[in-house]
Amino acid sequence: MYFNPMDVTRTRTPVRAWVETARALCDADDFHLGGVNVHIQKPNLMSDSEIAVIRHVDRFLRGHGHYPVSTVANTIFPESLDQGDGVEALTERYLQIFTRAMKSGWGRYFQRFVSWPNHNGGPPINQLAVVIDMLSKARTGVFHTEKYELVVSDPTRLMRNVRNRPCLSLIELKPEKDTNQLHIYATYRNHYYVQKTLGNILGLVDLQGFIAREAGLEVGTMTLNSTSATLETSAGKWGKNDIRKLVSDCEGLLTMRQAA
Repeated sequence: MYFNPMDVTRTRTPVRAWVETARALCDADDFHLGGVNVHIQKPNLMSDSEIAVIRHVDRFLRGHGHYPVSTVANTIFPESLDQGDGVEALTERYLQIFTRAMKSGWGRYFQRFVSWPNHNGGPPINQLAVVIDMLSKARTGVFHTEKYELVVSDPTRLMRNVRNRPCLSLIELKPEKDTNQLHIYATYRNHYYVQKTLGNILGLVDLQGFIAREAGLEVGTMTLNSTSATLETSAGKWGKNDIRKLVSDCEGLLTMRQAA
């Protein structure tokens, strides 16, 4: 892999961001680029053609024995558990399920957002609740733009691990006073575009929407920074020709539905 910083690609919607970046990776040497930046203008927009792309990628993953798109998205935000009753209620429902289901590994992204280990010996820190409270108060008090973040990478855990480390490192949240919008920036140390990235993007869309709603803000833009991005093969399951066809099929679905 060579570090090859790309200009920020501006695209209108989340699914188009995945398709367009997958094409750039498909055209790159070894299906791999470093410094991939994607700016999504309307994260909460999705057309019928884009839903068709999600279903197609989902069938590909399920057909090859991998987690579906929705499972990946739920690691970032458990959309099915959101009943509109606030972050504390959502946290309680989530942790009840997480405690029963999670037996090993580093956890899940959302678990780190709502239950970060307190190294001072106190109760776990609910980063998400704190950030929502800070954003809510900023709307009626002193407005800041630079102090809202959700941390995933923890130097006290797994820092030296080569495998079984979270790919998402940090989420920055940027409110804009004049438009009342909430913009989101996500930094990935590594991004697997076949198995994970579409689900990652959709999970971030749900997370951004939830935070904006709870803080009384509107959904703004989304920017993804992948310091390493790969259209990865999977030994015995799919190869480069399968990936080329997957990307071409998704491009065709967008084009076909547009023409119709």
